[in-house]
Amino acid sequence: MNTRDPRSAVEREARAQAEAERAEREGLPSGVDARVDRYRLVVRALRQPLSPQLPQDFAARVAALAERRGRGDGFEEWLVVLLLFVMGIVGLAFVGPTLVNAFHAVAAVAPPHLPWRQLMLGAVGIGIVAAIDRGWMRLHPGAPQAR
Repeated sequence: MNTRDPRSAVEREARAQAEAERAEREGLPSGVDARVDRYRLVVRALRQPLSPQLPQDFAARVAALAERRGRGDGFEEWLVVLLLFVMGIVGLAFVGPTLVNAFHAVAAVAPPHLPWRQLMLGAVGIGIVAAIDRGWMRLHPGAPQAR
């Protein structure tokens, strides 16, 4: 069971902060209390002047960067798409034999009159169309969307 009073811990921290402020103000030597020394570092950091002002053209540069990234025409983005495509093909090469075996097992149990090949091609086709549509919408964000 925790017998510590949380109020005493808060009061102890507040006293350490006040002691650190007083020690910094009066220039007392450090090394007496480690907790006070840590707060003295915070007090010193807070007394430092703020960093230099932003450049005059900062807003214009950020806006240009956001516009470039919003268009999605960066080399890195195309490289990621290419790498994902290659990883997908390699993944299919590794998993392909297992998928073929599973397909044959399902086809052996399922009713023979179902056109499994056409169903699978249709599912793949729908996936490809969805991927193309998603890419089109990313390149043309103002285009009307299907509901």
